Amino acid sequence: MSPVNTLVRTPTENPDANNSTSLPKHGVVGVVRLGAVGEAVLKIVVANLQEILNLPVDILPTRQTPDFAYSDSRKQYHAALILKKLAESRRPHPRILALVSVDLFIPVLTHVFGEAQMGGRAAVVSLHRLKQKEEGGGVSLDIFYERAAKVALHEVAHTFDLVHCKQPECIMRLSSGPNDLDELPLFFCEYCEAFLEEAYRRYGIQRLHD
Repeated sequence: MSPVNTLVRTPTENPDANNSTSLPKHGVVGVVRLGAVGEAVLKIVVANLQEILNLPVDILPTRQTPDFAYSDSRKQYHAALILKKLAESRRPHPRILALVSVDLFIPVLTHVFGEAQMGGRAAVVSLHRLKQKEEGGGVSLDIFYERAAKVALHEVAHTFDLVHCKQPECIMRLSSGPNDLDELPLFFCEYCEAFLEEAYRRYGIQRLHD
């Protein structure tokens, strides 16, 4: 995995993808847009998942906004219902990440930036609040893109059993607000990186590069 702290903006092609019989025909992670999500943020999320997790990542066909998860009482979308639907996908990918522009919640919290099945298949990231400053107003595209990449990495790592980390310089540190997100690095601490490598072995996940 790459110990970089710079946002990757373009997915890189795997030079062995067309020639190697050792790599699967599909990515380990499939990323799907549910509703209106921009092409630029999609590609940046995919690029950073691929680079930092060292895994092949595919972009899946866009699906509709998950209206089945909408709560009239909350005026938000229930993240757990979206995860359940994603986990039932017939796609061959071991992990599925959804990007949505709607606001997400779980019953015990007012909102969530993202949610994942711990050690499971599915994760979801909401871009809704990532465009805003904590004190009000909007943020630059660069900050928005970086926040989206960080939340995506954090949530997908949960599907590989990584828990929240207390190390200050780790992407798995818990973030309670946008300002906390901005302070997170775009990499795992040495402990979480070791846990992630062990999870790949345990789940039989093949990395892009050794």
